[in-house]
Amino acid sequence: MKEYTKELMEFVLSLRYEDLPPEAVELAKRHFLDCVGSALAEAAHPRSGILRRYFDAIGAQGDCRILGYGRRVSVENAAFANGILAHTICFDDSGPSHPSVTVVPGLLAMGEKYGFSGKEILTAQVMGYEVFQRLNAVTEEAWEMRKRGWHPTGFFGAVAGAAQASKLLGSNVDTAQRALGIAATLGGGLSQNIGNMGMGLHAGNASRNGITAALLSREGFTADPQPLEGRFGLMDALCGPGTYDISKLTENLGKPLRLLDPGITIKPYPNCWAHHKVLQAVLELKKEHDIRPEDVAHVYVDLQMDKPTYRYRIPKTDLEARYSLSYGIAAALQDGELTLEQYTDQRVHSADCAAMMERIVDVPAEGAAQHNVVIELRDGSRLEKRIRYSKGHPLHDPLTLDEVCQKYRTCAGRLLPRQQVEDSMEAILHLEAADDLRGVMDLLVTDL
Repeated sequence: MKEYTKELMEFVLSLRYEDLPPEAVELAKRHFLDCVGSALAEAAHPRSGILRRYFDAIGAQGDCRILGYGRRVSVENAAFANGILAHTICFDDSGPSHPSVTVVPGLLAMGEKYGFSGKEILTAQVMGYEVFQRLNAVTEEAWEMRKRGWHPTGFFGAVAGAAQASKLLGSNVDTAQRALGIAATLGGGLSQNIGNMGMGLHAGNASRNGITAALLSREGFTADPQPLEGRFGLMDALCGPGTYDISKLTENLGKPLRLLDPGITIKPYPNCWAHHKVLQAVLELKKEHDIRPEDVAHVYVDLQMDKPTYRYRIPKTDLEARYSLSYGIAAALQDGELTLEQYTDQRVHSADCAAMMERIVDVPAEGAAQHNVVIELRDGSRLEKRIRYSKGHPLHDPLTLDEVCQKYRTCAGRLLPRQQVEDSMEAILHLEAADDLRGVMDLLVTDL
C-alpha cells in the first residue's frame, strides 16, 4: 500500500515560510483574526464562565492564557478552552466543517508556551489547513459522515493539529506519522451534539488532542504510521471501506495550497454555513421588494430536517437557533439582518419570530433546488430566489478585508476595550512581524 500519511507529512514538514505565496499569508492572517474574534465574542457570554469554574475545580495551572479572560493553564488546556470558545457560537469559518477552530487555538497555545515567531505560526497554520482540507477532499466534504453521526471537525481537526504541532516542534517524518496516528485515535465528535455546547467541545478536543499527540510522539509514544489509509484506520472507520478516495490526500501537494483553492469560507452570519444560500436569498428578497413581515403569508423551502446541521425546527436556545433554518428565515424576515443580536435567547423566544416560523412550509427538494426559497405574500404574489454562491465563498464572493475587520470589531468589542480591539487586530494583520507570539497574546486578554 502506498504510504499516504508519510508522503503528506514529508510535504508538511519541508515547507518553509519563504515557500508560501503572499496571498496564502494574507488569507491565513484573515482566518486567524476571524477565529480569534469568534472566541472573544463567546468569551463575553456568561456561559463561558463554565470553563473558568471547571479549571478552578480541577486546580488547573500553567503558563498559557485563555483568550479573553487570561486565566493561565497548561498548553493543552489553553488549546482546549480556546477551541471551545472559538466554535460554540458558529461564527467561525467553514471549509466545509471548521478548520480554524482546530488550527488557530493550538497555535495560540503553542506560540505562548514556546515563544514561536509569527512566521513560524503562519507556516504551521497554512499546513494545518492543508491537512484538514485534504481530509475533506478524501471524504467528498464529509457530508455523509455527518448524517451517520460523526462530526468531522473533531476528527480532521485532531489530525491537522498534530501535523502543525509536529512541524512547530521540529519533528522528523517518523515522529510526525506517529503523532498523526495518536491524534487519529484521540479524535471524536457526534453530530447529535450540534446545537449545544458539545459542538464547541469537538473543536476544543481536537485542538488539545493535536498538541497531546505531537508531544507524546516526540517522547517515543507509538502508534500506527498509516493511521489514515490503513485498513482499520480513520477513513475506513468514518466512511466505510471503498467509499472514499485516499489518493486525494496527496494529489498535487501544494499545487495549489488548499487554503487558496478550494479555500475556506469566512461567514457573514453567525449560524451554520450550510444555511447561508437560503438566508441570503431571503435577506435579498426582503430588501429588493421591501417585504413587511405582516405581508408574508407563507415561505416555501426545503428545511432539510434529515441533516444534523438543520435539525431544529423550533429552537429553544440561541445555540439551537444557529442550526435552525426556520428560525434564520424568520429572523431575517422580521429584522432584515442576521447578526449576533438575532441570536440571543430573548430573540429566539420572541413572539414575532415564533409566528413567522409557523408560516414556513417544508418542501422537500433535491440537489441545488434545496436552496430555492419562495415567499408568498398575502396579496397572492410569489417571490422566488436561489443563490449559487453565498457571501463569504472564498473563490466567488469572499468577504473583503474591511468586512473581516468590521466583523472582528463587532465580535472582539463585546469583551475588549475599543483601543485594544484595534491594537490586537493590527497585530494579527501583521503577524509575520511578530518575533514572539506572546506579545500578540498580551493584546487578546483583559482584566475586565
